[in-house]
Amino acid sequence: FVPLQLRRQTRLRREFLYQKSLEQKERQIWERKQRIKDLLAKGKEVPRGQGVGEREGRMDADGGAPLTHIDDEYSNAGIEDPRVLITTSRDPSSKLAQFAKVGL
Repeated sequence: FVPLQLRRQTRLRREFLYQKSLEQKERQIWERKQRIKDLLAKGKEVPRGQGVGEREGRMDADGGAPLTHIDDEYSNAGIEDPRVLITTSRDPSSKLAQFAKVGL
């Protein structure tokens, strides 16, 4: 039981760190694009090496700030009700799972 819990914790930690690194990269790209937009709005030249690549340009076509893992988790809050599955077992029977789905 303990080795499974440790593996799960390490997997969750790895996933969390990976998501945070992706968010950081998106934030850096967004900030660079904002600097470029500001320079262009002021009529100044964009320094060499500061241009936005094709891939980066497609990432943020709507112009909004990048989303975080918190935004992702609660993106549909208020729009649709969350689906909750409550069980009292690790391996619930089909009847118990059906009851938990219908009961709520």
